[in-house]
Amino acid sequence: MSENDPKSWFDRAIGACMSILLAAIALYCATQVLQAILPFLVAAVGVVTLAWGGWALLRYLRGRY
Repeated sequence: MSENDPKSWFDRAIGACMSILLAAIALYCATQVLQAILPFLVAAVGVVTLAWGGWALLRYLRGRY
């Protein structure tokens, strides 16, 4: 077969199955990474939120007087 010949239905089915398998593996790896770093992300967002809230409160109190 040359490169210009169309692929058979079996080759296309195998290609589709491999694509689905690779997508499933990629999703599994992504969820594992998120599970590993989620506690750190939640803590970091909490610290940033508290710091921003403290800064906003300080500006409000200083501007009020």
